[in-house]
Amino acid sequence: MDDIRNNLIAAIDIGSSKIVTIIAEVSDSDDHISILGYGCAPTQNGIKDGTIQNIDAVVAALKKSTETAEIQATYELGSIPNIYVGISNTSIETINSTGQVAIPGDDKEVRIEDINRVIGNAQAVDLRDGREILHILPQCFSVNGGDWIKYPLGMVGARLECRVHIITGSTATSQTVLKSLERADIIAKQLVCQNLANAKAVLTDDEKELGVLLIDIGADTCKVSVYYEGTPYYNCVMKLGGKHITGDISQALKIMPNNAETIKVNYGVTDFNYVDESEYIQVPHVGGREPKKLRRSELVYVIKPRVEEIFGIIRKDLADHNMLDKMTSGVVLTGGSTMLPGIEEVCQEVFGVQSRVATLPKFDGLGEFVQDPSYSVALGLIMWGYDKMKEDGCFDDVSSEKPKSNIFQKIGEFWNKMF
Repeated sequence: MDDIRNNLIAAIDIGSSKIVTIIAEVSDSDDHISILGYGCAPTQNGIKDGTIQNIDAVVAALKKSTETAEIQATYELGSIPNIYVGISNTSIETINSTGQVAIPGDDKEVRIEDINRVIGNAQAVDLRDGREILHILPQCFSVNGGDWIKYPLGMVGARLECRVHIITGSTATSQTVLKSLERADIIAKQLVCQNLANAKAVLTDDEKELGVLLIDIGADTCKVSVYYEGTPYYNCVMKLGGKHITGDISQALKIMPNNAETIKVNYGVTDFNYVDESEYIQVPHVGGREPKKLRRSELVYVIKPRVEEIFGIIRKDLADHNMLDKMTSGVVLTGGSTMLPGIEEVCQEVFGVQSRVATLPKFDGLGEFVQDPSYSVALGLIMWGYDKMKEDGCFDDVSSEKPKSNIFQKIGEFWNKMF
């Protein structure tokens, strides 16, 4: 059996279009994170709207993605106890709940046990059949009905109250993910809502304190999060994504979806200020006919209305949940589709606040190769796992000798497949 490497973290982002794996080495002494390996594999239509539709396709993608990362890192996932898996689908729902308990003892001092009890009281919510709690995130506390504060430990009073943000999901969905991981010989330490991982990677503390909206536009879905006073207040996943933009291009130009995706990625634009009127692109025809020339600016007429619609639907949902007043610092955009030039301007027009495309954290090692916005969830999972390791005191001195028993055999097999 391979040696257990307590200073390693693996992140697996299970997305609708692809599965991303990152392996990182971390150090508690200097808050150092180094990317050792990464892999990416398409799901081959195995996932729709964040939900697994074909478990065999997902298992195959998991194996391909993790194997690539293992070969680069020269570590196997079996030697890494800290594996965090990001999940997201349209069954994700959130609840903001409150709870209160009496503070026992003669001195009436708030202790860790009291904080745990009041959080437990707040999480006692009724869930529909087939649903489970994924995360319980404390927002604030109050002693004797006083001001809401972050840290009540050591304060004195007779009553302790708290507010918590609860994220729930489909039990069947989580079980299907775990079954897929099991078939790929992966043991996850925790399933993490991708919304939280995204926020960990791309939001600043100031933004979360003032209030911010985070939108991740993926292939099939949009992950939406609102942070206020440093904590999450709202999270959801909507059936809106880059594939809708691709579909519009395919219909408008009468081309195959794969060609439409290529045009979107390479030439897509959402604002006329970001394109030269004299610029033309080649649009492939079906049936082997000659490609035709198209003014690139014409794509704005196709793409911008869909992007406006996506932002408009999100804005209405936030209004319905009374969240529009909690985004003082603006909107942060991430995900593959946010690389469309001009998308920030469209976002500002719809929401009426400043917006920016997310900047990803930069790590050592192979960090420069995972700066694409589509890696934001996986990088956030690494950061999430690092924080959990520090909280749990998981760091210790381990042998510097790497487990080589099987990984170099995998490298050989990889090259045999290539040639």
